[in-house]
Amino acid sequence: MIEVITIERRAFEQMLEDMQLLTARVETLSRKCQDRKLSKWITNEDVCELLRISPRSLQELRYKHKIAYTQIGRKFYYRPEEVELVQHQSGTYTNNV
Repeated sequence: MIEVITIERRAFEQMLEDMQLLTARVETLSRKCQDRKLSKWITNEDVCELLRISPRSLQELRYKHKIAYTQIGRKFYYRPEEVELVQHQSGTYTNNV
């Protein structure tokens, strides 16, 4: 059995306009979230290798708020810009935290 629903043209056009607006908002939010993908984030091991520091020194940087990070579960992730910032602030970073 097929059910036919009839609506006024104005109501239909308003629905289409609302859908286009919603689609545009979702696309905007999607673009804003692109840099939040974990594929662009660096793990503890990679940061230690890049900065030539031990995991304990990296922990001290986090504790002293010298590097921003995100924690998911028990793993820490860092944006490449944050690692570069630490490198530039102290030249080649050493274990002097």
